[in-house]
Amino acid sequence: MQTVRCDFEERIFEQNGTLVTKNNKFRIFHIDDENKKIYLQKEPIDNVIYYEADRIEFGLQSMTDDAIIMSQTVINRKNLEYNSNSTITYDNPDFGVRYSQALGICKILP
Repeated sequence: MQTVRCDFEERIFEQNGTLVTKNNKFRIFHIDDENKKIYLQKEPIDNVIYYEADRIEFGLQSMTDDAIIMSQTVINRKNLEYNSNSTITYDNPDFGVRYSQALGICKILP
């Protein structure tokens, strides 16, 4: 199994396209090529859309105390690029729905 760390900058936008914030984040994935499975930390990702030698594409849903986040993510395995687009739906209607884009680089850990 291969371990990959993806460092990326996430930009969150209002519905009208106004930039709200930028965040630097990382995620650690475990890639199981033999079984064509991917794990975020130790949790399996069930919504794998595409898994081949060139890229892995998957959807994630996560919940916080105040929002539901739906993401579509691609890890390009040839150039180790990370790309993700998300919709953030807040419980508080004052925040409405926001969108995020994340771009970054992955590296294979020893």
